[in-house]
Amino acid sequence: MDQAWAALLGTGLGVAGTLCTSGLTYASARRQAHDQGLVEHGRALRGERREAYLAFMQAAEPVDDVLHRIAHQDGVPASARDAPPPVEVLDAAVQELGSAVFALYRAQARLDLMGPEPVAEDAVNVWSDVRSLRAHLEGVLHGVREGLPDDGYRTGLEDAVDAVERSREKFTRSAREVITAPP
Repeated sequence: MDQAWAALLGTGLGVAGTLCTSGLTYASARRQAHDQGLVEHGRALRGERREAYLAFMQAAEPVDDVLHRIAHQDGVPASARDAPPPVEVLDAAVQELGSAVFALYRAQARLDLMGPEPVAEDAVNVWSDVRSLRAHLEGVLHGVREGLPDDGYRTGLEDAVDAVERSREKFTRSAREVITAPP
């Protein structure tokens, strides 16, 4: 009878060992699948974020054209840079900035979804600074049309342009950190 008990105990231990091994294998496979899913999700999210960041930067490209025409006044002698440009140039700049503000708003809304929050906040700052630049130029345009003196034009313009450039640089830095951070 002792041999029967020994055989039964051995068989029971073998079954228990097989069940434990199966359970551990199952848990390991589930964990590996979960980890792989996290890696794939992170990779997909990084790609979607990169696309959203690039779309935002592309929406801001028209702002560069305006900055070169208005702030840097390419091709205008230095002595004439303190006075506002002609009405047609100002009007075109205001229109282009209006389109850029709308495009930035749409691209920024996507960044709210894609995140992370600091990058989305930096995008809001870019949008806001471009709106401020547009508002400044609208005021200058109104003054030029009304024949008002242009006191403070250059200082106000430089402040608005500096704010736009700083916020764009900060957005670019933040976006780069997110994209290049290891998973």
